[in-house]
Amino acid sequence: MNTNHLARIRGVVALVMLLAGGGGVRAAETAADIVKRIDLSRLEAMRQSDGPALARIFSDEIVFIHSDGRSEGKASYIKAMTAGDTAYTDLKTAEVLARQIAPEVIVLSGAQEMKKRLGPTWSDIKLKFMSVWRNEGGTWRMVAWQSMKPAGNSVVPGMETPNLKNQTPKKSP
Repeated sequence: MNTNHLARIRGVVALVMLLAGGGGVRAAETAADIVKRIDLSRLEAMRQSDGPALARIFSDEIVFIHSDGRSEGKASYIKAMTAGDTAYTDLKTAEVLARQIAPEVIVLSGAQEMKKRLGPTWSDIKLKFMSVWRNEGGTWRMVAWQSMKPAGNSVVPGMETPNLKNQTPKKSP
């Protein structure tokens, strides 16, 4: 092969890689994408019992409400996560929706499944969650978490698709 032909092949390969995203050029990451990525790193920090990583992810003002109703702040949550009595494995998220409700605030909601060890006992956990993230000086941090264990059907009879947006409360007689 001559040099000119080889240069053309290299050029075509480079163009294909660029168009396929392999050339190092990516679309700008949205704030929601960043928060979702940080949330995945939170799960990894939980799995690793990595207190310093959790401290970087959580706002100093975090309110962490567990599925059993307990509420903790940053220091107590991280202390519990790193004390050795609690461990997580097989952490998975699904159905994650990100809503940017203000320029510096994003709400995530979705489902999580995991195996959790509390003391010597392992259990399978399935949760629905909502977390609130705030941009604090250029760094997205979690400021609130609330989770719950799904417990059956909560559909109101006669309302096939709840649409609360246009409903107004009815006055009592």
